[in-house]
Amino acid sequence: MDLDYVTGMIMRIGVILSIALVALGVILILVEGHACSYSESVLFSRTSYVNSSIANLSYIIKGFTNISGLSFIYLGLIILVSVPILRTALALAYFAYEKNRLYIILTIIVLFNLVFAILFLPSIIK
Repeated sequence: MDLDYVTGMIMRIGVILSIALVALGVILILVEGHACSYSESVLFSRTSYVNSSIANLSYIIKGFTNISGLSFIYLGLIILVSVPILRTALALAYFAYEKNRLYIILTIIVLFNLVFAILFLPSIIK
């Protein structure tokens, strides 16, 4: 198994899929003029109060049933953030397969830091 090739493909596919979803979301918002009861002017304002704190999984799924552009944007951003986590988890599996203890320990530390910073740190900082 060539780790560099697989990692490269995961990164490419993840970034392209993320860009496509965000672009589709922006197009849907521009066509409809709103998203999830937020007007276009509110969504694209520099001082908009619409941010990721209003979105949870049920909100995003509900938005998909209504074909809301905001839900496509959120999903694209979730995929973009999850790509480095997936890449690090894949490296951990590869190092475990190779039985390289030093890199297993280092990768576990990196993976813990990534997951902690993305999932838990925002709620602690509030």
